[in-house]
Amino acid sequence: MKNGVRLVPLLVALACGDKVAGTGPTTSVTPTTTITFPGATLSAEIAASAAARDQGLMGRASLGANAGMLFVYAADQSPQLVGFWMKDTPIDLSIAFLDASKKVINVDEMTKNTLNTHVVKCPNTPVADCHFRYAIEANAGWFTANGITAGTTASFSLPAGTVISP
Repeated sequence: MKNGVRLVPLLVALACGDKVAGTGPTTSVTPTTTITFPGATLSAEIAASAAARDQGLMGRASLGANAGMLFVYAADQSPQLVGFWMKDTPIDLSIAFLDASKKVINVDEMTKNTLNTHVVKCPNTPVADCHFRYAIEANAGWFTANGITAGTTASFSLPAGTVISP
């Protein structure tokens, strides 16, 4: 009977998520994907939740040479409703806006620690018809240095189980 009594507190502790000797808290790993453009590849963290998109690359002191962040939305986004800024972001970045078919709509340069809003711009398209589904941030000048301009198509997939929140 004593063995049975001792086992119950351990099971309760495990079920409640309390730390048991030799174990630690579970840490979440930011999902990543490889984004391929003609002649260039970028390793990107995925921001698919509202919280991850809001955080973005804020507070990052540096970013790897071929690293970035992929912002994913469940539906097309309007430039009238969704923009990007560089508040609390201490590095200059470039941003590419992509449509649902993963074609680059436009690329913009963003200056560190500013509150300027950057939105998708669709040349020769009325603002009401201009939408994006993805945005990719990389080091300043990365897209230009790699010949990526409006019309370039990217290739990437999201890891199985990726949940995209509105």
